[in-house]
This record gives sequence, structure tokens and C-alpha cells, in this order.
Amino acid sequence: DFVLFPTQSADELYILAELPSGSSLEHTAEKIGQVEKIVAALPADELNSYITRVGTQGQFNLGENENWALIGVYLTPFAKRVRNADEVVESLREQTAKLEGFKKFTYVIDSGGPPVGRPITLRIVGSDDERRESLAVLVSEMLEGIAGVKDIERDDKRGKEQIKVELDYVRLAEQELSVADVARNIRLAYDGEIVTSVRYGDEDVDFRVILEEEARTSADILGNLIIPNRNNRFVYLRDVADFRVEPGPSNVYHYDNERAITVTADIEKGVTTPVAATQSILDQIDIDSDWPGMRIVAGGEAEETQKSMGSLIIAFLAAAVGIYLVLLLLFNSLMQPVMVMLALPFGLIGVIFAFALHGQAPGFLAMLGVIGLTGIVVNDSLLLVNLANRLFAENKAQPAPPDSADLDNNRRWPVAHGIRGGRFRSVLRSDGTGHGIWYPFRHTSDPRAAAVPVAHPERPDRFLREE
Repeated sequence: DFVLFPTQSADELYILAELPSGSSLEHTAEKIGQVEKIVAALPADELNSYITRVGTQGQFNLGENENWALIGVYLTPFAKRVRNADEVVESLREQTAKLEGFKKFTYVIDSGGPPVGRPITLRIVGSDDERRESLAVLVSEMLEGIAGVKDIERDDKRGKEQIKVELDYVRLAEQELSVADVARNIRLAYDGEIVTSVRYGDEDVDFRVILEEEARTSADILGNLIIPNRNNRFVYLRDVADFRVEPGPSNVYHYDNERAITVTADIEKGVTTPVAATQSILDQIDIDSDWPGMRIVAGGEAEETQKSMGSLIIAFLAAAVGIYLVLLLLFNSLMQPVMVMLALPFGLIGVIFAFALHGQAPGFLAMLGVIGLTGIVVNDSLLLVNLANRLFAENKAQPAPPDSADLDNNRRWPVAHGIRGGRFRSVLRSDGTGHGIWYPFRHTSDPRAAAVPVAHPERPDRFLREE
């Protein structure tokens, strides 16, 4: 499984705390002190520093709320501590789960690299508020049912209480009013409107018509608001609308000019991946048939992983084509560059084996290293083929097969060079017929040493460049 930026070696993590709605800023600061004590108790070889912000959750949830808090924990370098970032987070999670008075804790590990968002990011986009809310609830429930998915978050956080005006469209029509008439008068009452300005000396002073401050804080005054209809007859707002007090959204988000709710989550390494979890959700929901007018847009690490994998594949193919063209000019042959590049699959087998042995998932930087590895593997294979070409060219003019001792002397340099480069090469031996049979397993265990010689033709002189 491919992971864009593994989190094991990360040295930054964030604790997002949320208290029940209505908690004061002072109460939030007091409660978050309990979490600070847990963070401060981390071993000295793990904790470098930490910082606390009350009333906000930084870039993870835009806006400000008195019941929000954020603790940024900065660990010592990975080489200087025993536990990795994932293990530290699990330890903190177990301790904070025992605290009372908190609504939710969310942990975010900064894995480094460019910002790609959380591992799982799903945007529910649509103009219908009720359907968008219902679909967001469904997606959250599905994520909870996937093994390895944790810390599920939605960005439609509830903010302060607000008065929701629910209009009765039948009564509006009977009173010859429109929604625009109601909205304009409510905005005029609570936000005011500049009706004129007077110049005093060198300064222009605006005059705004607005309800008095005491009236703006009373819910009863809203129902007694008088609205003139098209016949200049006054109508009370309570006659055409009902009122409900409920928490309002802390922020309103849009995607492609439509209202959106973003559902995010983290994953447990080794259990699932961002791409697999995201695809599972998309496969289970028939968005066209069951949710007309809605869209689910995948983003975050899952989206960036797919883009990066596509870019890496293109880069690998481009590197392979470039290497082939260079070898084509070097050997002046169509077949010998192919023989040289036969070593590439065996190099990839070694990469897969190394990651499996260490129990690590390959990441973006590792894949960049694989692309660089292709040049090293090709260089080693090139030495083998070049030596074979040179020996066969020298032996072509000899009436008798070359002596084995001479061949042993000729092979010492490439073998020594291979050992210095961290790998072994095969050994060329003569079978006494002058055809040059390869015996790769006599002095090496590298499978590439078998692939390149076996691919070499029995009569390589056919592919040699005529001088």
C-alpha cells in the first residue's frame, strides 16, 4: 500500500479539543489545562515544546468559538526518541479519553511535505441544506463502520445560538408580501441602513437608521417588527413567520459556488489506506439515483496520492525511455540496451522486499529514490554487458579460446567495482568452445547477474559494432 507521507518519523502533532456548546472562554481555558498536564508529562527525550491556543483550532477548523482549543505538540527529532509519532498519539489518546467535560478530541499528525489535508477528505456539495446534512451524516456513519478509520470530523460546527425565521409562504401571499420584503426589513432593523450624511467641517458623518441596542437583543421585538406590503399596509412579522432558537453554523463553506460540508478522518496504519477507505465510501453510495442534486468530491491525501502515483509512473517511464535512448547511442544496437535494462525488475523486487522486511509502506520520497535507483541498476548491468562485448571482441581475432586465468584477471575489476557499490556481479567463464558461457552463480547471489548473461546471445558478435 502506498502512503504519500508516512507519519512515523513526524515530529509535530496537534490536539483539537472541543467542549460542549455554550462553554465560556474561561471554562475552556481551565479545562484545557488538564490536557496540558498530560502533554507536559511526556518523557524529556520525546517532548521538545508545546503551545496552547484557546478559542480556535487554527487551520484545521477556520473561525473562532469559545468552546474550541488547540494544543500543538512539538517532539524531539525521530532519531533521538524511542517511540514514533503514532505511538505517542495513541498514548495521549488513552489518557485524554478518561477526562470528563470534553465533547471530543481529535489528533492530527503533521507528516511533513506540502500540505495535502487529512488522509480522508470527502466534500458533500449541494444546495439543498437538508439533503446535504443527511448525506454528511450517512458518510460519517459509513466511515465509523470501516476498520482502521478514526478521528472523524465535520466542518459544519455549531456556533452560537441564533433565531431562525421560518416563513409561511401561504400567509405571505395572503398579506401580499415577498421573501425579499421580509429579508430587507429584518436586515434594516438589525444591521441598519445609511439614509443620509451631514458634513461637519472637514468630515462627513453618516446617519444610520437601526433598532435600538436593547431592542436588537430581544427576541420578542423581532415578532413585533412591522413590514409594509405593496399596498402600504403594515403587517407584523409574527403573522407570517414562526421563530425557532437553535445553534447556528460557526462557518459557511462553499465548493464550486455551492454550499458544502467536508467530512475528514484519519486512518490506522496497517489496517487500511486513505485511497481504500475513500473508494469504499464512493462505491457504497449511488449518488446519481439516491441523492439527486448532491455531489461527493474526494480530496485530501487520497486525492493527492492518486495524483502523485500518476506523476511517478510518468516519471519512471520517462526515465526508462531516456536510459534506453542513451544506451542505444552507446551500443549502437537495439537489443543490447534491452539486455541492460532487464536488471530493472530485479531491482524493484529488492525494493519491495526491503519495505516488507521493515514493515513499512512505500512513500513519495521512497518512490523518488526508486526512480534514482534505476540509474544505478542500469549502470551496474551496463558494466557487465560492456565487459562481455570487450572480451568477445578481443577473443574474436584469437585462433584459440581464451585462457580461463586471463578471463579471471579481466573480471576482477568489475567484480571489485560491484562489491564497492554494494552488490556482486556474475563471472564470465569459457567452456572451451569460444562461445563464452556465463556461470553467474559461482561468485554471486544477485539475480540480476543471471538475467543479463542469460539474455546475452550465444553469438554476441552479431550485435557488435563493426570497426
